[in-house]
Amino acid sequence: GGVCLLDEMLKSLVALCLVGACAGFSAPAGSRTGLVASRVRAAAIMEDNLPDWGQPDLGEAKERIDGMISDNKIMVFMKGNKLMPQCGFSNAVVQVFNSMNVPFTTFDVLGDPAIRQGIKEYSNWPTIPQVYVEGEFIGGCDIVVDMYQKGELQEMVERAAAE
Repeated sequence: GGVCLLDEMLKSLVALCLVGACAGFSAPAGSRTGLVASRVRAAAIMEDNLPDWGQPDLGEAKERIDGMISDNKIMVFMKGNKLMPQCGFSNAVVQVFNSMNVPFTTFDVLGDPAIRQGIKEYSNWPTIPQVYVEGEFIGGCDIVVDMYQKGELQEMVERAAAE
């Protein structure tokens, strides 16, 4: 798992450095960014190894998504996690559930391109975060906040906790 993620991150960095080099971008001389970029660029050129941008396996992603949704009463697919949200919309959803003091599970889509794309197709909803309660797709940040403000989300969560 971790090695695969590290490999993907390195491939992304290589690609960004190569794109920057092709576009004429260069970091300031002596900067840490410039040093890393030049080393990665040199390694990529020496190995003549461009990243493989193959399509993620969405069939396997759908099975994993099914499992996460069925195994957790409240499941949030988001950027980051509940301890460190990586976007304002994801943070707003986390704050809503934290304010209700209910247990919920998060999955960081930034670390898994197959789930990031797969969840959008699974729900037919184009944005992240996505919230599921008792296996039912609720929506994204705006819908969750609106339901919370109307008291509807609290009722739904209480019913889920009672079951």
